[in-house]
Amino acid sequence: MPPDPDWAYLDSPWPSAPVESSPVLVSPVESVGYAIDSALEAQHAGNRAMASQLAALAAVLNTSRAHLSVYLQPGGLAEPDAVELTARAAALDAALQLNLTPNQVRDRAYEGQLLQEKLPAFWELFQLGLTSYAHAQAAVQFANGLDEPDAVTEYDSTLAAAAPTLTPAAFRTKARVLQQRLLAEPPDARTARALTERRVWVEPAEDGMAWLHALISAPDAIRVKARLNSTARNVEKKQKQADRIAREAGTTRAPRRTRPQIRADLAVAWLAGDGTPTAAKVRPILLVPILSMLGTVGPDGELPVLHGYGPIDPATAARLFDDAPAFRRIGTDPISGEILDLDRTTYRPTKAQRDWLTVKYGRCARPGCDCDAATADIDHLREWARDHGPTDIRNLIPLCPPEHRLKTLTKIRISRDDGDSLTIHTPTGYSARYTPTAYPDDPAF
Repeated sequence: MPPDPDWAYLDSPWPSAPVESSPVLVSPVESVGYAIDSALEAQHAGNRAMASQLAALAAVLNTSRAHLSVYLQPGGLAEPDAVELTARAAALDAALQLNLTPNQVRDRAYEGQLLQEKLPAFWELFQLGLTSYAHAQAAVQFANGLDEPDAVTEYDSTLAAAAPTLTPAAFRTKARVLQQRLLAEPPDARTARALTERRVWVEPAEDGMAWLHALISAPDAIRVKARLNSTARNVEKKQKQADRIAREAGTTRAPRRTRPQIRADLAVAWLAGDGTPTAAKVRPILLVPILSMLGTVGPDGELPVLHGYGPIDPATAARLFDDAPAFRRIGTDPISGEILDLDRTTYRPTKAQRDWLTVKYGRCARPGCDCDAATADIDHLREWARDHGPTDIRNLIPLCPPEHRLKTLTKIRISRDDGDSLTIHTPTGYSARYTPTAYPDDPAF
């Protein structure tokens, strides 16, 4: 007789039939909720990991500054800025391994140091993953200038209370407003300090275009904008008059430029000094495959390269190549792509060798550095005096002055591999092989 169903699950001598498990039904709402929970958990984990990285990078720089011989050679130890040199070397070492720039490493180390020492309440939130790196960056940025202990404490506690419920943009606004209220420094002094950061830089864009940025005072920016707008309006009026005259005469004119296009053209003409005795006479390097000058693309899709920007279209290259006063021109063989007719037999790097290296590397040979190779030092990979290194192309690389000094005074080394590859070695045992590219993604101006 079969056992009673109520206790049939106990050690029964009778084999039981397989039990089919019913699928758990989850509604679309529950599914979305679970996914959001997973995203939130991942965000908290990412925040905690970022806080740990900031603390670790702060420790890297602090330890290196306390033990200069980790990175510096004897000659570097004797330098008056030995502490700064070792911090730069440590930042480069970490940057190479984290795929960051040295400046990013130093920024994150500074952020970690400031958060731990100056904003403990906010730092605790960050370590728990309850606020993001974007929030932390804003908290650090606007903590600058706050020196009074009471002001710092209020800043820290107020932001720690607000951070978990504000978006990064809203939090940044709150931090900025709070800083302005707590600052002891007069507004005019802050403006004067900010003005020291004014600069201009170029950022490559797509399709042969580039952004020109200028960080200048607000009054100057408004003056520039007003002049551009006023002049663009006048040009636009003249365009309309010319269009009307052309229509009455039954002729056609080129397409009318929009006002934004006119403003852009005016900015270029004014800054380059077109039509004036002070017009720009800079001679950027244009590397043009011979076939491109005939209006065709090379056999492997090879395009002309404008040094400091990158590939440009053949038609633009042909026009620029004809502009002899404005460009130094170096023709390349249409088959091999090798640069032609450059001497490399002299003791010191010749202008021809410098031009070759400028085209070959485009920028400083230290990985991640975007300084223009045209203004860099030419360094011997194997030192001329110490290692009897020759002055030939394979033993020469362009290094910007700060990186040249770092290579000379620290234990960071760069060596040549087969072909075009270089290897950088650091005192912590890290080595990375890389091939310098001829044009940067984001060159320094």
